[in-house]
This record gives sequence, structure tokens and C-alpha cells, in this order.
Amino acid sequence: MLGYDPDRIEVLLYQMVNLTKGGEQKRLSRRRGDIVFLDDFMDEIGVDAARWYLVNRGPDQTIELDVDLAAERTQKNPVYYVQYAHARIAAILRNAGDARASAEPAGPLAPEERELVKRLAELPAVAAEALMKRGPQGIPTYAIRVADDFHRFYHEHRVLESEQEAFRLGLCRATQAVIARCLDLVGVEAPERM
Repeated sequence: MLGYDPDRIEVLLYQMVNLTKGGEQKRLSRRRGDIVFLDDFMDEIGVDAARWYLVNRGPDQTIELDVDLAAERTQKNPVYYVQYAHARIAAILRNAGDARASAEPAGPLAPEERELVKRLAELPAVAAEALMKRGPQGIPTYAIRVADDFHRFYHEHRVLESEQEAFRLGLCRATQAVIARCLDLVGVEAPERM
């Protein structure tokens, strides 16, 4: 109907979505007419959160969704947490102005820097596995790990006005690019400010 080759179309059917609101699980039933329309759901929690939470599980897993958490704009909400890491890096880069970035460290790497570099290097394998297994849930999980590693690095080390400034700016740029790619793959905005 849309002009695509029917042999190239693959339809994945997902399990049920269980919603919890106010600490109580909402019982959904088509027979009883207890349903939640996607438009109403997106109005309540936002488009980014809806996309994130619906992609966060594989087609063979039931999606358990806490509506209150999904609507929160705090670091407890995974999509907000990852977006916040992206925005924090954008602020660092704005503050850096024209400062030089480098892929070469000026000295030995701190453990947090080493862990972040290793995590960033995993993106091609994570993306390939998600594609091969038709399992997009690997992308949000990976994005949370990148944000975790970035926040550990950020809280332990000065980026600007440090001996490693050029390398750390390069590390921030690389981290921002990886987070932006993950958010793009999930269909979520990568904000510059929050």
C-alpha cells in the first residue's frame, strides 16, 4: 500500500504494556474497554519519555511502565538522566569556547577516564547487536551506562583549567556524540540545555 517491497517488511509484535500510576497497577482490558491511547499517554508523559520507555524492552518482554516516574523531570527518570548528561556536556563545551580538544591525553588516564573511553568504544558492537537481534532495548541500556560513566568522570575531575583540559574536552565531545547517536536511534531529542 505504501509502495515498499512486501518481502522487506518485518513486523515485530510486542507484549502487553502494564501501567502503574500512583503506586497502583492499572488494569487494561480490551474486552472491558479499559485502554490507554498512545496520544493520551504521550500527552501525559511526553513524546521523548514515551518513545524511550516503549523501546526500553524487547518484543518478547512485557513492558512495565511507571507513569509517574516517566513524567518526572529528575535524574530518577532514565530518559531525563541521559538527556541531562548530553545537556551538561553541551554546557561544558559552551564554557570552553575556542579551547583546543585532543584525542591524546597529556599523561596517564584516571580510572574514570579509562572506563568512559572503554564504554564509548562499545557503541558499534551495541548498535550491531541491537540490529542483528531486532532488539532496540540494548540502545537505551547502553546510553544509561554511558551517562553513568560520564557523571562519575565529571564528578571526579575538572574538565576546564586542568592539565588534561584538551583531552578531557575531546572526551566530552566524543561522549556527547555517542549520547546524541543513542538518543537519535531511540527517537528522542538530544537537548543542548535543560
